[in-house]
Amino acid sequence: MFRSPRTLALLSMSVLVTGILPLPALAFTDVKASTQYQTAINALQAKGVLQGYANGTFKPGSFINRAEFVKVIASAAFDQHVMDDCKDEKTPLKDVPANAWFAPYVCVMRGTNAVSGYPDGTFRPDNDINFAEAAKILASTYSSTFREEGEEWYTGTVRLLESAKAIPASVAKLDSFLTRGEMAEMMWRLTERKTDQPTKGLLNLQNPALSINTASDAVQYPKTCADLQAFATAAQSSGGPEMMYMRGNAVMEDAAAAPSASKATNQAGGDYSQTNVQVEGVDEADIVKTDGTFLYVLSNREKPLIRIIRATPASSMKLESTIDVSADMTPTEMYVDDGKLIVIGQHSFMNQPVPMVRDSAKMIAPDIYPWPGYYAQRTDVRIYDVSNAAQPKLSRTVSIDGNSVSTRKIGSKLYLVLQQPFYYGGPHILEADANVKLVPQIEDSKTGKTVDAAPCNRIAILPRVPSPQYMTVAVVPTDDLSKDVKTTVVLGSAENVYASLQNLYVATTRWNYSWNAMTSENTEQTRIYRFAFTDAGVELKAEGEVPGHILNQFSMDENESHFRIATTVGESWGVTQVPSSNNVHVLNMSMEQVGAVEGIAPGETIYSVRFMGDRAYMVTFKTVDPFFVLDMSNPRSPRVLGALKIPGFSNYLHPYDATHVIGFGKDVDESIDADKVHSTDAIYYTAVQGLKMAMFDVTDVANPKQMAVTVIGDRGTDSPLLTNHKALLFDKERDLLAFPIMVTKRPAGSPKSAEANTVFQGAYVYDVSLAKGFDLRGTITHYDNTDDFIKAGSYWYGGANDIQRIVRIGKQLLTVSDAEVRSHSETDVKEEGKVDLK
Repeated sequence: MFRSPRTLALLSMSVLVTGILPLPALAFTDVKASTQYQTAINALQAKGVLQGYANGTFKPGSFINRAEFVKVIASAAFDQHVMDDCKDEKTPLKDVPANAWFAPYVCVMRGTNAVSGYPDGTFRPDNDINFAEAAKILASTYSSTFREEGEEWYTGTVRLLESAKAIPASVAKLDSFLTRGEMAEMMWRLTERKTDQPTKGLLNLQNPALSINTASDAVQYPKTCADLQAFATAAQSSGGPEMMYMRGNAVMEDAAAAPSASKATNQAGGDYSQTNVQVEGVDEADIVKTDGTFLYVLSNREKPLIRIIRATPASSMKLESTIDVSADMTPTEMYVDDGKLIVIGQHSFMNQPVPMVRDSAKMIAPDIYPWPGYYAQRTDVRIYDVSNAAQPKLSRTVSIDGNSVSTRKIGSKLYLVLQQPFYYGGPHILEADANVKLVPQIEDSKTGKTVDAAPCNRIAILPRVPSPQYMTVAVVPTDDLSKDVKTTVVLGSAENVYASLQNLYVATTRWNYSWNAMTSENTEQTRIYRFAFTDAGVELKAEGEVPGHILNQFSMDENESHFRIATTVGESWGVTQVPSSNNVHVLNMSMEQVGAVEGIAPGETIYSVRFMGDRAYMVTFKTVDPFFVLDMSNPRSPRVLGALKIPGFSNYLHPYDATHVIGFGKDVDESIDADKVHSTDAIYYTAVQGLKMAMFDVTDVANPKQMAVTVIGDRGTDSPLLTNHKALLFDKERDLLAFPIMVTKRPAGSPKSAEANTVFQGAYVYDVSLAKGFDLRGTITHYDNTDDFIKAGSYWYGGANDIQRIVRIGKQLLTVSDAEVRSHSETDVKEEGKVDLK
């Protein structure tokens, strides 16, 4: 039996190899101070890893064949007796006879899957080894793990070497034959963890014409469009189109703790509610908006429509007008401000067939093949003049290549973060048609022209993005429609967005490869990009990275020139050697870490986060709900002040005041079906019960308390507010709390694990106070016939009458579904009027 090198710690390599081979007395005669990679060669010679020829030379510039290479790597990783005792249990390679001098080394390396041979069953020992082949052997031997990715067999291993900064600058291509000096340099970098030497990335080896070093840690800019196209060609051919989908590309609407920005009175002084947003002064789009007189309702149920409803007084409610955009756009969200309705949506168009490049599975040289075309995506911004709500007029349309990740509106500026994979509309490789554009395009009705979102030499290429895409940050003025749209374009990736009044932060998750042989798993990193708001638009100022992945936009926060971010490292439900844990990191404006508190709730994962000035509140979960209070007053030393463990979990945290927080989530009874659980620290799915609201008292930060709790319905009860913070209406001054909900109940006398039936869909309206907790003021539904619920049983798929939002105007509560809008009295929740939207 042999010992796998995956069990060997790299830092111990020098100890392992000492004594394997006799230490040479003198340096190699042909390795001088001027010899390339002289430091690496001498270092490995001193450790006995490298031996020269009988004449005292090393021949650093000579190629090394496959047999010699395997011997060097095996000898460095294993004791000699391992080779001597090795028994190859696989089908013998045709050209590796048992008595060959290299047979023991091939045997050991086949045992680690570092060597597999060619499809024809040969090893080809006399062939010079090329870089791609050497990369697989090195990565398989020295790394604890590597992730197979992309179409090609070499992609994962070369990316692993790239992450370790172990690709010498002298290696020109993937199929370049490896010199003995380059071999020594790669081994030295890996064993000594040398990351400060000139290095290259996978994309550079796939496309030697690429002048941008993709292994660089710095943001780079192409010198010419040819540079950008070379980068795009290399990136697109590294794994094919499917590799351009980053994890989380289909971004769910961010949902988590909403801050005190949710006010009953808007900034203009009108007496009506606003969309529940994360940061006061930073508006977020929604499907329902109001200006205090009209409701603006977006619906895609049957066809894309925006309806404008005169909402007050309740006795005179009516449908004022309808905007039908079904012909050429699917609207997704809206803003309303100063007599303008801003509608954001998507439209697709068929792109023309163009030639593309891919790497052949059999050859590293590129093939050319035709791509039959595909639907490209554009994001439309349409600004309507609604000063006369009965006759809305389209004033301006801006269309930008890419899918919208998220938007924000600050004052009279609309900010959009868009993402466009290379194969969605461009760049098109080896393009023959000059009309096919390389960079994202903007079409603006103000000028009637389509222009580049940025010149090639102003597109930032962000470091360490495995599958780069065009990320465009666009700034659309909404006050003066004659002003230009400003755009900043980077090659990176976007998943979540947070905005303060000064900065826009874009976060994305990326896999990081581990070279620690004692670690059996790859790790996740969250990459953060900071864009500063400027008079000219936005400017990329800094980028940084923290371990783990975030939950959503509310995992991020800015406070007094520091950026705070909460992450989970690992997966609590996975079978891993290292349990998950949770961390809060503090970064300065250069995106450099200045403080952190780590290792919170090992084995659990973050379910909700709420930053609030010098405090942070975090909920994690696996079997119970630990509610943590963190002190963030000292950015260099954040710390956990107190914790409370209670049944259930909170998906969403909302501040009540400076010392009280409301949690919304699910109740859990871990005793239900406990005998069906095969782990001591898990629950069976039937243990999750109804929707739970809890008021947390954090006056004594060391001892947080649950001072009030309400559980609605049984297992299956759900609310949009658990996945979308915009579904909440909260007004502390009016003791008002309301949200849409679907309620289920078990049949009388049935066990808690039984399936529950849907009995209600609508809105729950509460009086909320510290003295009384949660007091149900009333319920609202748009379903007048309960037969709909009886017929549905336990499977409610929703309908046109499902209430989606609750808005307050004066003393009216307006509930909105696709089918109708109803007005109820705020005080007693009595119906006062309605408008049919069918």
